[in-house]
Amino acid sequence: MKRNRLIRLFSFMWRNGGNFLLGLSYLLTLLILSSNNFLFNYVAAISLKSITDAIVNKDRELLLQGIWFLFKGFGIIVLIFPFIGYVYQYAVRKTTMIIRENLFKHIMNLPMREISKRHSGDFLSRINFDVNTAEGVYSWQVMIILSATLSAIGNSFIIFKINKIMFIYTVSIGLINVLINYLFMNSIRKISNEIQNTFSKITQKLSDIIGGAFIIRSFNIGKIIFDKYMELNNSLYKLSLKRVKYFSFLSSLNYSIGTLIFFGELALGGLIIFYNQITFGDLIATVQLTGPIFWFFGNLGNFIINLQTSLAGAERVFEVLDLPSEKEEIVRKRKEIVKNNSEIIRFEDVHFSYDGDEEVLKGISFSIDEKMKVAFVGETGSGKSTIFKLLLGFYKDYQGSIYIYGKELRNYSIDELRNLISYVPQDVYLFNDTILENVRYGKLDAKEEDVINALKLANAYEFVERLPNGIYTKVGERGISLSGGQRQRIAIARGILKNSPILLLDEATSSLDSESEELVVQALRNLMKDKTTLIIAHRHSIIVDANRIIVIDDGKIIEEGTHEELISLNSKYKDLWKKSFKDSNIKDTLDVHS
Repeated sequence: MKRNRLIRLFSFMWRNGGNFLLGLSYLLTLLILSSNNFLFNYVAAISLKSITDAIVNKDRELLLQGIWFLFKGFGIIVLIFPFIGYVYQYAVRKTTMIIRENLFKHIMNLPMREISKRHSGDFLSRINFDVNTAEGVYSWQVMIILSATLSAIGNSFIIFKINKIMFIYTVSIGLINVLINYLFMNSIRKISNEIQNTFSKITQKLSDIIGGAFIIRSFNIGKIIFDKYMELNNSLYKLSLKRVKYFSFLSSLNYSIGTLIFFGELALGGLIIFYNQITFGDLIATVQLTGPIFWFFGNLGNFIINLQTSLAGAERVFEVLDLPSEKEEIVRKRKEIVKNNSEIIRFEDVHFSYDGDEEVLKGISFSIDEKMKVAFVGETGSGKSTIFKLLLGFYKDYQGSIYIYGKELRNYSIDELRNLISYVPQDVYLFNDTILENVRYGKLDAKEEDVINALKLANAYEFVERLPNGIYTKVGERGISLSGGQRQRIAIARGILKNSPILLLDEATSSLDSESEELVVQALRNLMKDKTTLIIAHRHSIIVDANRIIVIDDGKIIEEGTHEELISLNSKYKDLWKKSFKDSNIKDTLDVHS
């Protein structure tokens, strides 16, 4: 059962990064600030009553009392409330930071299955737009509702004490106004939710446009992409206009009713004065106190609509926070095997499906001994990269068993597992940071000289030295300022620095020119030294050195052996070799994406 969204939103002030002092500061300042409207109107109404009655009765002493009460009351409010407001805003901003931090941390720990389901723009929308929308709940909406409620109750009580007829009139008309607003509430809430979802789609589209800028220009499809963006933008515009139409109508209606009520109150009050049931000062005080009451009744529907819109943003935040993280996934305990002296990795009858329907791996079994170099070869979609994803712990809902150092993979913590493995992908991702920091991600406490040594072993230090700021040069988004071969060598340096016993190379020499390939292959040999290495590759220079080659077809192992053994047979590998490896000078590519 889901907890109340409002309570859950406020809970961040007390835990998950918040604390007792933050929560208490917020509550106290909220109550004080929410009473501001009532206190202002109370001071104004009592002062006006005294001053008006003093003028009518020509009572100088009463006039001075009224003026003194007015200055004293407003003076206290002016002196105290700025400080209270600062503490309140501090608590609000701190809470937003805590929520965004919790959301970001959780996204970082989501399983790859959840990450792959969603567009990156959706996550961006939730972290930025939805968190900001949710902030409206505790930054101003709850305060406005509480302020209006306290003011309406307090002012109604004072009016009741002045005259019961005026009280009944005020409350009755106010309730009618609430009913009118309520009739529009559901329609406006639905439109607000549609606006929020459309905004999320626009964020996703913008993410695609920025990320795909090179392709958009290369294929000259800017107009098509722009038209698709404008289609979403126009939808947002039309929905916004529709909501504005409702709000405009309600605002006009509420203003008209408020004006009619004011004149009705004057007429009713004047009639009651004729019967000597109230003084003229009482009528002035009642008019002053009635304004906040009708403001409350007239805007109650809007308060609720705005609150629901912001809570819809909170719900989108909670949707992500409620997803199980990698570390929360259920680990099924399995009997652990006794490790051989040399065995490092073993797959036993492993079946796996991404969608729960079509199997990508169909009973894969193999074992790899210590310091072996094993290459996986096969057509596109055969399942090679899926093996790597399972070893990295991205998916744990496979059938069968995977053992690393004799321990079932699902019995490892995520940190334990990934500390054992270095991974060098085909599509190297470098952060928009310095070369030093990008390499140091392999070992966060590494010294500068350790980073330089890793760069040297990766055949990267020579070109790094020539850069304007050496290892302190920023590489740009995704390493855009470097060539493909340079990015690959930085990634290899990162792996060398990490120095894990198991190495996964996923097409690490793909799409490189001959000169870059030679440098990268030399760097990879330095990286593979004394490591247990699993390789997905299409280049002759990487495949031919493997101790064993495993050929995968349609999720099954169909052949395995050394390069010489497989070439000597009438094998699938031989066919692949003829297509892609035969002429090492041409170095055609074998598409082995999975």
